Amino acid sequence: MLNTSLPIQILVVDDQDADAFFIEQAFNQSQIDNVVHKVTGGDDAISFLKREAPYEDKPRPQLIILDLVMPQKDGHEILAELKGDEQFCDIPIVVMSASMEESDVRSAYRNHANAYVPKCNGFEDMLDFVSAIEKFWFLKARLPDVAA
Repeated sequence: MLNTSLPIQILVVDDQDADAFFIEQAFNQSQIDNVVHKVTGGDDAISFLKREAPYEDKPRPQLIILDLVMPQKDGHEILAELKGDEQFCDIPIVVMSASMEESDVRSAYRNHANAYVPKCNGFEDMLDFVSAIEKFWFLKARLPDVAA
């Protein structure tokens, strides 16, 4: 059961514009009111979360979808930093990566990823992914409040 009447705040961290665009479009078709925020690199993700320029007015996300292979800080570094920080460790992070290397999967879970899923193969696959996110994270699980 959704624990807020406000839109769910989602942060997508992916340097591939097409992937981020498809994620946003799929969430636009979601049954749950949401706002998707996009950043293209690890440094931008940290700045967004810490509300540093130019993200001072951005809300705290309730869910992060994180790519692993990116410039600046990669997804492994971001995951370790966020899950090691008391301010951000309670935000669920779903790693979505093209890498199916066992070492990447293990590293993500060692750094406390909440899930590791392969990058979607087309828009229909993305719609299925968003539907699964919606059903579990937004309808079944209780997310921390944005105001935290």
